[in-house]
Amino acid sequence: MTSTSGTERRAASIDFPTGSWYAVATSTSVGRQPSACRVLGKRVVVYRDSRGDAVALDDRCCHSSYPLSLGRVEGDDIRCGYSGFVYGPDGAVRSVPTQSLVPIGAHVHAYPVREQDGLIWVWPGSPGRAARREIPALGWLTSPDWTTFGDSWVVEANATLLQDNFADITHIAHLDPVAAPPVLSSQTPEIVVTVNELTVSFSRDYPASALQPWQAEILEVPADSQHAQREEGTFLSPGLWVDRWDISVDGHGEQDGTKTSYFTHAITPIDERTTAHTWRVSRNYTPSAAATGTMEPVMRDYYRSVHRALETIQRVIDDDGPRRDVTVRADAAKVAVRKLMRRLAAEEA
Repeated sequence: MTSTSGTERRAASIDFPTGSWYAVATSTSVGRQPSACRVLGKRVVVYRDSRGDAVALDDRCCHSSYPLSLGRVEGDDIRCGYSGFVYGPDGAVRSVPTQSLVPIGAHVHAYPVREQDGLIWVWPGSPGRAARREIPALGWLTSPDWTTFGDSWVVEANATLLQDNFADITHIAHLDPVAAPPVLSSQTPEIVVTVNELTVSFSRDYPASALQPWQAEILEVPADSQHAQREEGTFLSPGLWVDRWDISVDGHGEQDGTKTSYFTHAITPIDERTTAHTWRVSRNYTPSAAATGTMEPVMRDYYRSVHRALETIQRVIDDDGPRRDVTVRADAAKVAVRKLMRRLAAEEA
């Protein structure tokens, strides 16, 4: 049955605001060697200064247009590998090899940058606004109380399609039955959606149901046991989505308790048809390497399946153009996220 909203226009893309934090790299991938990345079509070079702090600059020499990411770091500065111009962490030209005087105003843009929870975040919008917007805390990514694995991939699809995907995971039962909790194969409970000024969240409570064999193995419960489950998802910012899945274990002695998994997704638009996706799966139970060895291949295959599906959808949209897609009740969070994204883009414009 379709919802009362009927249909919603699927645009080829929804503008992503520059006034937001986007993850451009993991902490471990950034060092004294310059690293190139892109966010919202902007070329960015990231490196660490002599104190170990992250620096993010426009990745284009103001003299030669040569990428600074192909240069080298010297102390706190970075030298262009073609022109020899030296830039400080603030983007200002420090020296020019052919003359003693630096051209007045010579500089490249310096991006506000923060390092938090194992990720390097860049603010591509107006620098003065960055201090007014905090990066949501993702403490489970680095806490010793949680076991985390994941990866960073590039998807040949618009970032809006990734947002749509995470706003409704009921497709898992069809896309990857091995990864899907069996409870998703039945009619899903009513979704509860909450919209705030800058976030959208939803939740569903599922009745006691069986688990996948790999889930039961990790939780160390009988394969035929049934457990109540709860799903929560939150759009925390244009570049960040977090899902939470709780499994209530009861009547199994030491295994009893709420077993929680967080699925963290940093979504960074590279351009209108390409998105950087950093994903992490964190759990507060069974921290053994054996459990990770069971769970990680399942999740890795699932996210590969998601990426292939979204790339297929993108090709169809590119070839045939956007159209009006039918919406159902399960799309309530997706519709709310799209409305919020349009508002954020309109306010910035």
